[in-house]
Amino acid sequence: MLEVLNERINSGEWGPKFKISEVKLMEEFGVARPTIRKAMERLRSAGKVYTVPNLGSFVKTGSEAE
Repeated sequence: MLEVLNERINSGEWGPKFKISEVKLMEEFGVARPTIRKAMERLRSAGKVYTVPNLGSFVKTGSEAE
């Protein structure tokens, strides 16, 4: 799953500031929310996404990645 998410970001399918829906990912991959949250944490650690409390996770733009 993490490889698929990385590919979507790297290919531009999910462009800058794209809002990532945990619920949609849970449905698509058939996994529980804690699994999705672990994936989001790995993407945050890699500098690919950022999370805004009460709003969600978003793909970083070039300037946000700095």
